[in-house]
Amino acid sequence: MRKLTAGNKVNFTMFAFIIIVIIVLLVIFLMQVLKADRQVYQIESNTFLYDSEYNPVELENVATMKLEWDGNYHIKTQEDESYNVGEQVVIYNKSTAQVDLYGRMYQIFQDASVETLSGNTPITDFSEDRFYKLADRKYMIISNQIENETATVSTKRYLLIILDKAGNTLLLNNELNAKTIKPMILETPTFQFDVANEKLIFGENEIDLKKIIGSTNEYKETELAKQDENGNETENQNAIQEGTTISNGGTSSSITQTTQNSEITQIINGGINSSGQGNNNNIQSGDTNQTPLDKSVSLRSITPTSSTLIVNYNITDPEGKYQTVYLTIDGDVSRTIALDKAQTQYTVTGLTPNAEYQVTMSSREINTDGTITQNIEDSLTVRTSKINSTIKITRIGINKIYFNFKMDSNYAFDSANIVLYVDGAKVNTMPVSINQAVSSSGWTSSFTYDYGGEVVIQIEDAIYNGSRVNTDIQAKIKNY
Repeated sequence: MRKLTAGNKVNFTMFAFIIIVIIVLLVIFLMQVLKADRQVYQIESNTFLYDSEYNPVELENVATMKLEWDGNYHIKTQEDESYNVGEQVVIYNKSTAQVDLYGRMYQIFQDASVETLSGNTPITDFSEDRFYKLADRKYMIISNQIENETATVSTKRYLLIILDKAGNTLLLNNELNAKTIKPMILETPTFQFDVANEKLIFGENEIDLKKIIGSTNEYKETELAKQDENGNETENQNAIQEGTTISNGGTSSSITQTTQNSEITQIINGGINSSGQGNNNNIQSGDTNQTPLDKSVSLRSITPTSSTLIVNYNITDPEGKYQTVYLTIDGDVSRTIALDKAQTQYTVTGLTPNAEYQVTMSSREINTDGTITQNIEDSLTVRTSKINSTIKITRIGINKIYFNFKMDSNYAFDSANIVLYVDGAKVNTMPVSINQAVSSSGWTSSFTYDYGGEVVIQIEDAIYNGSRVNTDIQAKIKNY
């Protein structure tokens, strides 16, 4: 019998070790599978949620959801559509205003205690403020009043907050789909959430949320230089020396002369003025005895519809320093829109339903030396809503089927046909009464048909702004 050489012994030992590691990993995997949520959940009709890529999903009919082998929940609809909705799921029922949480997550309390949740957690009472950490850089607030310090964000019931590693924030619920590049603090009547720094604040009690399951957040708050008259660092900044540059969140302001704090409240914190809005001011030599009047530009809110973005803004410019303030819209269309300083709202029209747009508010500022500085004041990513048009089969007679079609008034077709299919065959068609369809009660009519196993009524040949558009507006029944 041949003896093993030293090299063969090493190879055999390594092979055995690899086999043992594989077996251990398989055992761990099987244990996790056995501990996983194996229940099949029924998801009610008229519900709203986001998938694992944060795309909005609206379920008009009842669906089922279960945890699959990949560790994510998957939804399957009656129409055989499937969605990967991630490891933690937040579902809002538009009919009952109930929020259902699914998966492993953590509720944080005022005394910094943590309760681990799993499976399904329903929430029907929004009068009690609650805070959850769902996963790394993923949070949720429950409250009847959720807003930031300047009320540019204002919503209720629930809000999902997702951070990227740089501290930028995605804000999501059934009413809001926005991304902000500026650090913000969200507030409820009982607590504050410093989003970029991941700190939960109950009065004087501050909770470091990074210590709960850890964090990959790489955001670092920019600190201003603090020096006394001898150039030594101090705790309190009594003066800012010549040449100091203040920056935060991509906005910077240069100071060309030693200036007291009382004269520069509008530029500390990276151009955030006393009213809380972005700014960029240069204080020139000889201005020490004068305080410039506050000027500001703020993007307060954006309300999406299926074809528009309603932009609310404020422009304060008492000395006429802004040459122009404008919006840039980037998506499947690109536009630059000059804003009226005297107005506070502008509606961007002609957009595509369920499409994402980057809305950037910028300004061109006239400096004292005649040069022009261009600043990005704020930027949000917003998704237009889906077409809010519905067909409902209201009654089935002996040889007639009655329906009601309500059309989205923000996305009213120039013309369209409504078509009846029975067991896959086109049976009848008629033009849509557009004027009735956009009314509050919708358009009610009927088709004559013979009995069939599956009946489908759907919109076809839709024309919008002179162009043909594809829709998935339909109603379906099965006769048994």
